[in-house]
Amino acid sequence: MTNVLIWGDEMTKKVIRLGMIGCSQILPRAIINPSKEVDNLVLYGIASRNSFKAQRYANEYNILHSFNSYDELLMCDEIDCIYISLPNHLHAEWIIKALRANKHILVEKPMCLNYKDFSEIEKSYHNAGVQLLEGVMVQHHPWQSKINDIIKSDQYGKLQKINTKICIVPKGDLKENYRSDPEKGGGSFYDLSCYWLQFLQNTTTLELQSYKGESNFSGPNGSDLTFNAKIILENNIEASFTSSFEKPYKVEHILEFEKAVIKVSDFFRACIGQYKINIKIKEITGHEEKISLTPQNYYTNQLKYFLDVIYGDAPNIPIQLSGQRIKIMEDIYITAKKNS
Repeated sequence: MTNVLIWGDEMTKKVIRLGMIGCSQILPRAIINPSKEVDNLVLYGIASRNSFKAQRYANEYNILHSFNSYDELLMCDEIDCIYISLPNHLHAEWIIKALRANKHILVEKPMCLNYKDFSEIEKSYHNAGVQLLEGVMVQHHPWQSKINDIIKSDQYGKLQKINTKICIVPKGDLKENYRSDPEKGGGSFYDLSCYWLQFLQNTTTLELQSYKGESNFSGPNGSDLTFNAKIILENNIEASFTSSFEKPYKVEHILEFEKAVIKVSDFFRACIGQYKINIKIKEITGHEEKISLTPQNYYTNQLKYFLDVIYGDAPNIPIQLSGQRIKIMEDIYITAKKNS
């Protein structure tokens, strides 16, 4: 794919044409609205299992073309890159098909459900000349870099514990949603733990000394409505995690240092618009401080980053980080199932 067009002495970036596989509820938030803030991107096509639904989305959101099938969309030579927002268990299949079709890919998290599938994706990826990005949108915001700066400064002593809670109540009837079907990657842990694990990768390390997971798997089809996990990292940092589809809304990281506690509350807020993320610091002396970062939108930042990667203006996030998360997620989940 040519990334630039040359006109006389000027260099203009090639317009990127995006095809969307799946008419999911997240599409307006993750792609449609952010695309209005991104230069050189055209929403070229959309496909659904139901061609009438694809046409309805195309009409509603001014997408140029609707396709009768996912395969038909992938065969379109006019499309440069693909956004995949299918149920979790279908990600691996369509990532591999899109790689073979020589399309750049942005796929919703998790990239896949097990390390075996990841290995197949990785093999296909290294044989392709395109880019693949997992849509863990929270990593595209400077608040994580700010946390890293604080850790590296050692101003509050050593980091000792990280406690993460991601409790959300999905819209609609959960029984009618793939999130309630473990065979399709449902359950709160598979849906939400990637955000916890990505944060740990970004702030410390995911070299584990031990791990455990717990759930009573009491949801529809034996899904985990609530899941608790704990890992001890190589540097003796204790990291605990609670995910839930039934507890009251709470999305936060709490980091305990020798001399202070740092809290990042409601860090999903920047999913829905231009919102600032606040970092609250309370020292053992009683002194309190709040750091407010410039309002930004995760999905706009992610889409801009994806295009920069395609153009070669930014390095891609190594696919091995996704693989590491998937392996740990799978191991913890299997342990919890054995002990339930």
